[in-house]
Amino acid sequence: MTKRYHFVQADVFTDRPFGGNQLAVFTDGRGLTAGEMQTLAREMNYSESTFVLPAEIPGAARRVRIFMPGRELPMAGHPTVGTTYVLASRGEIALTGEMTEATLQLGIGPMPVVIEAHEGKPQFVWMVHRAPEFGPVIEDREGVAQALGISTTDLHPDWPIQIVSTGAPFLYVPLGSLDAAGRSRAGSASLHDLLARLDVDGIYLFSTETVAQEAHLHARMFGVGIPEDPATGAAAGPMGAYAARYGVIGDGPALRFICEQGMEMGRPSQIHIEVRRSGAEISNIRIGGRVVIVGEGEIFWE
Repeated sequence: MTKRYHFVQADVFTDRPFGGNQLAVFTDGRGLTAGEMQTLAREMNYSESTFVLPAEIPGAARRVRIFMPGRELPMAGHPTVGTTYVLASRGEIALTGEMTEATLQLGIGPMPVVIEAHEGKPQFVWMVHRAPEFGPVIEDREGVAQALGISTTDLHPDWPIQIVSTGAPFLYVPLGSLDAAGRSRAGSASLHDLLARLDVDGIYLFSTETVAQEAHLHARMFGVGIPEDPATGAAAGPMGAYAARYGVIGDGPALRFICEQGMEMGRPSQIHIEVRRSGAEISNIRIGGRVVIVGEGEIFWE
C-alpha cells in the first residue's frame, strides 16, 4: 500500500518568497521510523526538515523532530520558528488573540514559542532560548583567521573569539568590516578540522557593518554538514548573549536588534534578537522572525 506524507515548504526569517532559510514541514509524521524520517530529510535536501507528531509531555502542542540530511538535531532555530508558523496557519496551534503562547516538544525538551497574529492569521514567531553557557575563549586568532581565509587584521581587535551555547555550541568570530565577512570562505580543510577540534556545530562570524539599514549585525554561519547556512536561529540566541556581555550593540539592560544573514548566498534573512542583562547575568533570550509558505505537496512511500 502506498503511503502519502504531506509536507509544507516554507521560507523562514524572511517576509518574501525565496529568501530566508528553506524548511520542509511534514505535518503528520506518525508511522515513520527515525530511519525513514532521515531518508525523507535527505530527499528534501534542505538544511533541515521537521516531522510533527503528537506531544508526549503535558502542555505541549506537538512533538517536533528535526533532521538535517545527515543526522537528527535536538533543537534548531529556523525549524522551530517555521514549524510553529505552519502549525498556527493550519489551526493546529489555536490562536488566542494578538499574542499566543505555546510549547513544542523538541529533542532538548519543552520549547516555549510566541505567535504574534493579526486578524486571526500568524504574522511573526518568537522562540525562547535557554540561558547561555559561555565556553572557552580561543586564543589562536591566527589559526581561526587562516581557517576562514582571511588575515588576523580582519578580526575585530576588542572582542574575543569564543564558544557560546544556548543548547547548541557555536564559535563566535567578530570581524572588523563587512568586506572581511564577504572574503571569508567556507569548506576549507583547516576550517573543518577547527570545527571538529572544538566540537562545535558551526562558526558564526559577524560584523557591525551591515547591508540593510535596519540591521545591526551582519553574520555568516559555516557549519558541520552545511557549508553555509542562510539563517541560523540556534546561533542567533547565543549571538544575543555574546552581544550583551561584550557591549557589541549597546549597554542597556534590554537589547533588541536585527541580525542579517544569507546575503552572500542570495537568500537574505533577518533574525530579530531580544536579550536582557543585569550585571553579569544574561537572561530572557529569544529570537524571532517572519515566515512565508511557498508550497506544499506529498511524498509517496511504497
